[in-house]
Amino acid sequence: MPQTMTPLRYPGGKSQLAKFIKHTIEFNNLTDSIYCEPFCGGSGVAISLLLRNQVSSIILNDLDTAIYSFWRAVLTETDRLTERINTVRVTMNTWHRQKNVFLNLRDNRDYSFELAFATFFLNRTNRSGIITGGPIGGYEQDSDYKLECRFNRADLIKKIKNISVHREQIQLYHLDAIDLIHEVLLRQAPNRLFIYFDPPYYVQGKKLYKDSFDDEMHGSLADAIHELNDYHWMATYDDVKRIRELYNDLQIREYSIRYSANEKRQAKEIFFCSPATRVEDYDKVVFE
Repeated sequence: MPQTMTPLRYPGGKSQLAKFIKHTIEFNNLTDSIYCEPFCGGSGVAISLLLRNQVSSIILNDLDTAIYSFWRAVLTETDRLTERINTVRVTMNTWHRQKNVFLNLRDNRDYSFELAFATFFLNRTNRSGIITGGPIGGYEQDSDYKLECRFNRADLIKKIKNISVHREQIQLYHLDAIDLIHEVLLRQAPNRLFIYFDPPYYVQGKKLYKDSFDDEMHGSLADAIHELNDYHWMATYDDVKRIRELYNDLQIREYSIRYSANEKRQAKEIFFCSPATRVEDYDKVVFE
């Protein structure tokens, strides 16, 4: 399992793209670059690039109040968050309490520290990091893997503190991605900004993400993304006919992840980028 710099586990996480994205930023001659994830989730790529000093700053955004609250707690209530992580009992009783907190607060629009912690606790103790999923080890905890097996306190606290040190280089927003494009991204310098769009899947999104899209929303997002064609951006999506239709003016490629010289993950997604962006195979990313 690859080591990441983010404290969140995330379904469909793209941390393995960090080296490819770093190379693409350099390949396009962007300097003093700003990297943005409009659907940040676990922010695996963004955090890796920032902590390795490979970009000057990052823009994180997530419409999901739970995810936004977690990142805001990391940046603004670091000590309170790490103290709670250090002292919480990782038991099924705690799991049930945090699940209730999450369900009671997740639909609010305002920041909540309690929601932030519940989100984090469930992410670290649920199967595959799916916050609305079931606990690792099952409700009876009769598996070889127990609830606490992904809750390494010291490592998680270290990751959070490492990120908080860079808080001045992180812009955090709680916006719809289309509003982010219009209110924030189109006001950035095109020669500095690089954006990675990783929207909810067209088919599976409703099962994985709270703020999944319907067909109309995918279409509206496509219209807004096209307004950024003079900027440098890339996007990944599940490979369905409708998404190919929405972006049929762009070169759409299947891609796979190469884990070793002889092993590739089966390509299940498509990749496309703005006309201004040049890309090539690099590191583990192989275009079909």
